Amino acid sequence: MSQTFKKKWWNFYSQWRKERCYSPALKENVIISLLGWYHLTGQSGAKKRSWNDVYRRLQLLKFAREIILESTTIQNIEKRNNKLYFVIEAMKLVTEKNKKEWRKIRVILVENKKGQKTFLSVMDKKSPNKRDKKV
Repeated sequence: MSQTFKKKWWNFYSQWRKERCYSPALKENVIISLLGWYHLTGQSGAKKRSWNDVYRRLQLLKFAREIILESTTIQNIEKRNNKLYFVIEAMKLVTEKNKKEWRKIRVILVENKKGQKTFLSVMDKKSPNKRDKKV
């Protein structure tokens, strides 16, 4: 991955960390910390990511921000390893290889020990219906 590409998204993420990020779905502010950056870039723990995976996820960051700020519904809450995870999803028009297609963008938030929600990850899923995919 080019350092220029990663630096561009690091700058975006750094700016996002400084902003207030209120989630109408959770009715509280979401913390944007280094936890999310390290998770997305595979820099921490056992989670190593391929170049393509990191590239795709960093490009989804702008959608993650929009979804947290705009979504009014929590799609799922799951408890794993004594941690609560919250899922917020939205359909967004994504450009890939000069083609636009609708993708389900999933944002994952985790609750910290103080009960605050922290951004953890973002991912996308291609539409299962090929007919509806391209725009």
